[in-house]
Amino acid sequence: MGEGRPPLVVLVADANPKRGFALSETLRSDSSLRVLTVPAEMALIDAVKLHAPDVVLVDMARADRDALDSIRALSQSAQERPIALFVDEDDAALMETAFDTGICSYNVVETPPRDVKPLLRAAIALYSRFRRTREELSEAQRILAERKLIDQAKRCFMKNEKANEAQAHRWLQRRAMQTSRRIAAVAEEYLASQKKDDLS
Repeated sequence: MGEGRPPLVVLVADANPKRGFALSETLRSDSSLRVLTVPAEMALIDAVKLHAPDVVLVDMARADRDALDSIRALSQSAQERPIALFVDEDDAALMETAFDTGICSYNVVETPPRDVKPLLRAAIALYSRFRRTREELSEAQRILAERKLIDQAKRCFMKNEKANEAQAHRWLQRRAMQTSRRIAAVAEEYLASQKKDDLS
């Protein structure tokens, strides 16, 4: 890590205090890392909200339902962060469940490696990639839904006004410009007004 760069903030979560302490001490030997731990009485999501870490490192001998549920709650919240999981036993079913809960990096290690930075950075990179892909998918779905809405509004306008598609599109465009809104919003409003008229 280059000089002047802030340390990577790592939040260590482990239900076993002794193991968590040992891992934290190993990490603290690296001055490029700022290591924090989750107090036994604090929920993981609350600790993340308090400390805003760059990455969460979960170390456990055997992942149980409570631990995975806490990870799932974090990954589905506004406090979502990259999460790296350390386990001491390979388990294909556990790995699949872990990824489903939001784990970015699944690592089987009997003892923490001396240099965990590559693993932590891999978790952050994978998280960024997954998040970007998810956002791109969400945007594509939004665009598709808007196009469907506009096409539906145009068909309705064409039927009501005996207009062609170009005329319907121009009407929606003019209306959007006049009201400083997106065409999709105008289309949605138009369809709602037509539905209201049909019910009255």
